[in-house]
Amino acid sequence: MQVLSVLAGLITAFLLVMNYHNIVSVTLLSRKFANLMHLSVHTLSFDMAVYTLIVYILGILSVVFFFAPLYCSLKNKFSAYKRELERGSITNSSSEAKIEVLENKICVLEKALDDALKKNQ
Repeated sequence: MQVLSVLAGLITAFLLVMNYHNIVSVTLLSRKFANLMHLSVHTLSFDMAVYTLIVYILGILSVVFFFAPLYCSLKNKFSAYKRELERGSITNSSSEAKIEVLENKICVLEKALDDALKKNQ
């Protein structure tokens, strides 16, 4: 993914350098519509490099705003899952400790029973 990001940045830089002196005009209000509404024609003229940079930045911002909520929700779900796993591991370790205590008690009782049987014989 990082390779694609670097490659996209290099392509954009190349396009900026190659189109530095070219002029682009963006029509905001066309001639036909302006005549129909009795308004003047509105166009913006600027350098192609600036236009390319604006389109590139708007693309990045749209991706960030589109995926930011998805990223936040996945991060929250991951945190909740992690807490659940920690709770489960704590429960498992306490259960294992309880089992170990019970096994020790059983061993002590077996030894006491053996000692009592030996005394009676």
